[in-house]
Amino acid sequence: MKKYFIAFCFLFSSAYCFTQDFGAPTPAPQHPADTNKTKGPTPFWSKDKIYTGGGLGLSFGTITFINLSPIIGYKITPKYSAGIGITYIYIKDNRNTSPYSLNIFGGSVFTRYLITQFFFAHAEYEVLEGNWDPYYSSNRFLMENVWVGGGLRQHSGNSSVNIMALWNLTETPYSRAFFGNPQLRIGIGIGL
Repeated sequence: MKKYFIAFCFLFSSAYCFTQDFGAPTPAPQHPADTNKTKGPTPFWSKDKIYTGGGLGLSFGTITFINLSPIIGYKITPKYSAGIGITYIYIKDNRNTSPYSLNIFGGSVFTRYLITQFFFAHAEYEVLEGNWDPYYSSNRFLMENVWVGGGLRQHSGNSSVNIMALWNLTETPYSRAFFGNPQLRIGIGIGL
């Protein structure tokens, strides 16, 4: 029962907030004197294509759950982006006579492709390090997760609401105990 409750905390108490806007950039108004100049190709590297954001999950009570997951990404094209993130998760379970706490650290690499204006595909490789079995061992070890799936995005001006469903392709007994399949992520986005 304890494992199911922890999985529930991971699924429903994390809200992922991404400050990004995948829509085509709005062209800047041109000065009449600039109309005769020819435009060159858009450079690959531009600070305007960088976005940042992350996730935050909080739950307090008999089980305390804190998830901090900042990300930084880059829009390679108007529809395709890639980025990295870091993760810190704290779990404290006070339900039994011998309570335990976990400190989990990790990182991820992700890609996202906008298929239509409202639907996108998402893939993510995540590595987390922690003591996944605190009752039987004090050893910390790595857990690798490969998440694939997609989501819906609803735009409103310069912000959006995102809903994603991701499946773990490298499911293990530990990942099943801590992360359900599919993992649902709900968040908001605010364009920079």
